[in-house]
Amino acid sequence: MTKKNTVTIGQIYTLLFISRISLSVIYSVFVSGMENIWDLFMPLLICIPISILLLLPVNFGKKSVCIQAVEKFGKIGYVIPALYGIYFIGSGLYAIKALEYFLNMILPDGINARLVMTGLVIAGIYAAVKGIEALSRMAAVVLGFILISSAIMFIYLIQGFAVENIMPVEYVTFGAVTDGVVFVISRMNTSAALNVLLPSAKGRFWKSAVTYSALTFLFMCFMLILLKGTVGDYLNARELSVYQATEGAGSLQRLNPFFIFVTMCSLFCNVSVMLFAVSESVKVIFKNSHGKIIAVISGIFLIVLVLAVPENKVLFDKYIWCILTVTFTFLIPLIIKMPKLTAVCLSVLILGGCNNMQLNQRLIVQGIGIDKNTDGYKITLIVLDTDNKENENSVKLVYTQGKTTEEALGMLENQRGKKLLLSQCLFLMMDRNAAADCKKTLSYFVGLSEMQKTTNLMVTDGMAEKTISTAIEKLGYRSEYINVLADSKAIDQTEVHCSFIDYISTLKGMEKALLFPYIAVNEEIKALSVKGSYLVDGKENDYLTADETVGTLIANGKVTDFTDTVENMSYRIKDVKSGIIPVWKDDKFEIDFSAEIHLDRNYSKEMIQKITSRVENMVKSAVEKTVSKNGADVFSIEKYIRGAYPELYQNADMKKLLQNSLIEVKITCRS
Repeated sequence: MTKKNTVTIGQIYTLLFISRISLSVIYSVFVSGMENIWDLFMPLLICIPISILLLLPVNFGKKSVCIQAVEKFGKIGYVIPALYGIYFIGSGLYAIKALEYFLNMILPDGINARLVMTGLVIAGIYAAVKGIEALSRMAAVVLGFILISSAIMFIYLIQGFAVENIMPVEYVTFGAVTDGVVFVISRMNTSAALNVLLPSAKGRFWKSAVTYSALTFLFMCFMLILLKGTVGDYLNARELSVYQATEGAGSLQRLNPFFIFVTMCSLFCNVSVMLFAVSESVKVIFKNSHGKIIAVISGIFLIVLVLAVPENKVLFDKYIWCILTVTFTFLIPLIIKMPKLTAVCLSVLILGGCNNMQLNQRLIVQGIGIDKNTDGYKITLIVLDTDNKENENSVKLVYTQGKTTEEALGMLENQRGKKLLLSQCLFLMMDRNAAADCKKTLSYFVGLSEMQKTTNLMVTDGMAEKTISTAIEKLGYRSEYINVLADSKAIDQTEVHCSFIDYISTLKGMEKALLFPYIAVNEEIKALSVKGSYLVDGKENDYLTADETVGTLIANGKVTDFTDTVENMSYRIKDVKSGIIPVWKDDKFEIDFSAEIHLDRNYSKEMIQKITSRVENMVKSAVEKTVSKNGADVFSIEKYIRGAYPELYQNADMKKLLQNSLIEVKITCRS
């Protein structure tokens, strides 16, 4: 008789902890869709009880969920282990593709990221074949590496820790919290492996589950506070937050190979666990045999997927993975182990939906125009037309006025007998008079927690009412067209000055912001205008040309829907993701800036090369004028320097430091 591998529950949870942390280390905007990592703090705390709840079915029963499915449903039950096998392969692909993005950012030219990933999967196959005991021993070693690297990061980074950096500048909105919870749950996809691994382990189920959930998310909160407190807003919207924090942190950068090694080891654990979970699931179909063969075949299939599947945001869709995580971690085991309880829970959820407020009881606002006159404010609102039964996506214009914006909107609610829903508002458009007194104009909206922080603040040269009505007539009374109106190039006389969160940041921070009354308006400038001391105001510095303005905005990842031409052929930039790594070397800053430009459609390789050259020239022109000439902080690295190089920050002249920096620009355009 062969000896059955037995491990403790603590060892299995250690494996899951490492797998979970690995995906956090390689966090990036691309694989999360979140622009501010501070939005993760509250969701991480909320997810502690959620994680314990999701693991509830795991802790009942001494058999794998796949074995129980076959025993309860017979041959039909074979569907369950097959689905789990597919899910675990998908989770492995998720981790490897996230690693691909990480490697493409950090590996030097000439090293093939896919070759490295293939080698990692092959090593994972070998580890999975060795069994759960070998995986557990490996996890203990990797856990030691993680603790050592965390301690090193703490020792180096705590020197630049500043309490003001951890104070959120934005209001915490319900939408941000829910999005964060969805994102965190989507990253818990490895928890489903417990349904096939935990029953074979020995130990205290509940104690281990609570400890695992609490330690995992509290550890993430700790690292989040450490990084945010040290580097500040520099981490926001940066591609590889954890890695880039260590990349430029003084002496810490010498240990980069070690941090990369720890990251690779963590991902190795992740892939190995997923492949072993596939074998444990699928072998139930073959009477609990052929587990090693299944691990090898699934690993080869994973390699094929890694090489065949292109870079795709859909693969990292947090909503899809959130649903899959809840289904495979909680719902399927609950249905199999406790069908009666499941029926009761579903009935409660269905009945609870009857209490939801009807849409026609709210005024769902998608855009607001504000005009200021001697008597006060006249406000134009684009609202969803919930009374139109024939067309669910139609919109209409609603008008109100008052001495203040709060009074005007309050009168509208009283007249209509409906509450305003502002969480869907895409823009606030002001005429020049309202913009000149923006602090008073926007005071009411600043106090609203439901306002989206990504709402565009716009200025129009004419009346906001006329601009909006003209645009709606031109575009059509349809909800899907409001995104176009919210863009800077929808109407010639409008421009987006900043997002709502940018405005709030300037109110709560000490930074100078060139906002509405102070920003220079030039007919030649057709791009966005955003906050920050890097924008010239026409008094101290020259105006930026259109290309320089666009280049500056690309450096800040702010450009959306920018249209341009190359050799009489138009192209449109629909998205920009930027990354920056500053390193202090030979008494100068070497700043490596990279930007990934997403275009609106497929172009030929020749056209993409021409667009890339065009955009790269824009950025280099902007850098030359704003950084090299004026010493302006285009890359927003001042707070980063304060955290990573505190002594340098205290003594250095930021303007001269930026003027003397060496900047490398790399632009990649993708259709």
